Amino acid sequence: MLFVAIDVVHGIVMKAWLVPSKDYADTLGEPNSRGRYCFSASMKDGSNDRWKPYRLEAPELPRAVLRRLEQLEGV
Repeated sequence: MLFVAIDVVHGIVMKAWLVPSKDYADTLGEPNSRGRYCFSASMKDGSNDRWKPYRLEAPELPRAVLRRLEQLEGV
């Protein structure tokens, strides 16, 4: 799962979280009244929320996606 925070004024990625689907699914409770699930992560560098291990800076994102795709090819 790829979650991205975007600066819509400048059209740039601010932070991203590349979370394996299973890891995300393991945290899910019930969907909201619209049938949607929520992803809530902090963008603060000093934050220690559960999604911190998956947080990426914009320049790290392309390599992380390519690494993940390589891992999936090996499966």
